[in-house]
Amino acid sequence: MATLSLRRRFKRNALVPFLLISFSLCLVIWVMDFFTQRDYASAALEHRTQALHMSFSAYLDRANFEVKYLSEQVSDGESLDALFQLHDVLFFGGLDFFYIEKEDGLVMEDPRVRLYTQDAFTSLVQSAPTDAWQHITSSDQSELLIYKKPLENNSAGQNQGFFYGFISLNNNLALASDLITSAGADYLRINDVLGKSLLVEKLSSYSEEVDYIRHEATLLLPSLGEKFSVEVRYARPLLESFSRWVLIGCLMVIVLMALLFGLVMVSAQRIMFRPIAGLPALGRLETLNFQEFEPLMAQMNHFQELLKVRDQHLGLLLNSLQSAIVFCDESARVTSLNEEAKMVFPYFDRAKTVFDMTPIGCHQSIQRALKGEYGGGFELELSEQNKVYEFQTHTFINEYGFRSVMLVGKDASEVRRLRWNLANRFPKHALDRPQPPHSLLRDELMCQSAWLVQQPQSATMWLVVIGELLDGIAASSKSENHLMSLGQMVCEQQDALEQHLQPNAKQCQFKIELALEDAAKQFHWTPDHRALITIALMHCYYSAISGRYIDIGWDRNGLVIKVYGAEEVSPALDWLRNEYPKLVKGRFEQAPSGRIQLSAALVADDEGESFSLSEKRVAYINNDYADNRRVIDALLAANVNLDAFSSFSEFFGTSMSYRHRYDAMMVAVGDDVLAAENVKKLLASSGQAALPIVYVCANRGGCAERQPTLFPHQLMPYRLAKQLTQLEHLEPISLGDWATHDTNFIITGGTDISQVIWQSELSANDFIARRESDVANLVSVLRHTNPVVILVLDQEAAQKALKLHLVKLVNTKWFVLEDFPERPDTMPFIDIGGQLPNEAAIDALLQTLKQKG
Repeated sequence: MATLSLRRRFKRNALVPFLLISFSLCLVIWVMDFFTQRDYASAALEHRTQALHMSFSAYLDRANFEVKYLSEQVSDGESLDALFQLHDVLFFGGLDFFYIEKEDGLVMEDPRVRLYTQDAFTSLVQSAPTDAWQHITSSDQSELLIYKKPLENNSAGQNQGFFYGFISLNNNLALASDLITSAGADYLRINDVLGKSLLVEKLSSYSEEVDYIRHEATLLLPSLGEKFSVEVRYARPLLESFSRWVLIGCLMVIVLMALLFGLVMVSAQRIMFRPIAGLPALGRLETLNFQEFEPLMAQMNHFQELLKVRDQHLGLLLNSLQSAIVFCDESARVTSLNEEAKMVFPYFDRAKTVFDMTPIGCHQSIQRALKGEYGGGFELELSEQNKVYEFQTHTFINEYGFRSVMLVGKDASEVRRLRWNLANRFPKHALDRPQPPHSLLRDELMCQSAWLVQQPQSATMWLVVIGELLDGIAASSKSENHLMSLGQMVCEQQDALEQHLQPNAKQCQFKIELALEDAAKQFHWTPDHRALITIALMHCYYSAISGRYIDIGWDRNGLVIKVYGAEEVSPALDWLRNEYPKLVKGRFEQAPSGRIQLSAALVADDEGESFSLSEKRVAYINNDYADNRRVIDALLAANVNLDAFSSFSEFFGTSMSYRHRYDAMMVAVGDDVLAAENVKKLLASSGQAALPIVYVCANRGGCAERQPTLFPHQLMPYRLAKQLTQLEHLEPISLGDWATHDTNFIITGGTDISQVIWQSELSANDFIARRESDVANLVSVLRHTNPVVILVLDQEAAQKALKLHLVKLVNTKWFVLEDFPERPDTMPFIDIGGQLPNEAAIDALLQTLKQKG
């Protein structure tokens, strides 16, 4: 757990108020300076407004002078062109344009008027006051000031007319520049009494987004006939709104607050933390006996008394546990031990470490405990006291942070004596094995009552098997086990169960799926494992659901047996399938779909059974068997080279070489009579008393005399592989044996198509015809004494037979369909005119055969 510092905590808590106060004071200084500077700027702007009044008044004075001077020139009779020759007056005056109207109807118009407005002068000078500037607005929104002055009287004392001077407000760069410059502002606007803008001027650097100071005033001049309002703005960015003294003030506040914070921390260290640091010396130093520490002192005294009482309780507990307890520090020195430990180690006071008190054989466990290992222990035999102590080592961390060890020893002498008596005087009894309830057998009898009435013998055998399983689970567990493969175990249990139950055909309508690789693995089997496999098989014998089967395999935990279609179950079988898996460290699971799963913990042996079936060739004769696909799948799963034939006729007439041999033959007994006849022919032609033949029968009644025989529910790859291995001592079945029959033909030579046609015609006449592609293959076949009929289809094959001296064999009958000069008399020629074989050709062949016979 992380430690906390009271000083740091006080410092963090006190620092926050100081920071807040410092920030607040600095903020007040900034705000005060901001508004102070703003007031100064507003006052200065008011003075600038007065300067604007004076500038505007001066501009009007210059305009008045220009009006006066020009009117005098007009009164003296000057023309308009002469007026425009007065450059000094026109350039430095304030008028933008003028208009002169005389009494004699003469009108002088300033051409500059079109720069400012398109209105006629007559509309502009109406109602203009005399000797005062008046604001007017043209129809095209030109804002103008007009001044009307009478011309001087003539010599007769009559008025000569009027002089009109004009000043543009919204289109007068000179006026706007003078006004904004005199005001020293960034923005200037002049409005009339109605608030209409007459003149607006601003500097190019002015922006509405920048903060500014605004001032409004009334523009009232003696020469101006009406009042105008003036608005002046002075742009002041935020950073320019403060004086340099604000930084000095903030710096002084920060320095003063830092000094104050340091003073507070020093005072707290002296007044609070130093007495707190001296708490361990309370009671010994009078200067530290503060009144605030009295509750803490009382609590510490209470804890000391409580620790003393707990120490006494612990001592009493250690001495009353009937165990020898020894405490050691990190250096294996004995720090404490109870009274019984002192009796076990009477010379403990002389030992420096615990190793001096214990034998060498115990040192390793103690050393491991000192290194931090848990769960160690050792036995200590005390020959002098005739006792045996079992010590357990426990490691812990002491008050100094070092690893220490506690040794706890119990007297195991009496336990050993009782254990020896139990092992030697009483046989091992499985008290922990499940015991069948008394009502289980009664429930089973009630469940099978109808079966007992209908089939008493079959039901009785079922109850006998159930009784044996119940007796086996309740009896003591036998420790003996047998090493065998899984396939052998399944076959033995299936054969034993069928020998007891004698099941009918309906009960045997299931299959067992067990891969050859899994079946070859060997394990040590106990009677409980045997019973578990028996229970799985009994589910299939008891259930009547079609398509049920057993899937046996392995996973990482051991054996897994899945039974599909096991919805129907008797009370005893249901109890057995729940209890037996517990005895083999497995479990029972049931799915809603009717599938159950039985598992058992098994470890495979290093070596398993091996089958070398990849080089074995097996012939399978279907013989009108219904479940043909099931037999073929089982043979292919056994990894054999399989040749399947639909009948014996197809087998006898195969086009394979006479040298071809089969290590075994599977005969499916569909047509019983046909199978028996062809097997007798096969035995007669081979000259052997027995051949490697395995029968597959649909039921037990039809194959009682045929051995070996397999039934559909017994077709497993392992059982087939085992059966084929047991037939290895018998001679293989050779196709050359069929060449010794008088009624059989060997067709050689010619093309494959012609051989097939002759074979088909001979087969249609109840002959067995074999084809041989090469005459040389007949050398090893034509050794039999029985006659052999050989039909040669072309001249080349016949000449090759002559070179091999096959024609000279007395047991051969040769017939050729193509004549050649060197043909001997022992090789008759049958002339069929080069046609395909038909009934006439077959009759000619048979007639010639009878004549040469």
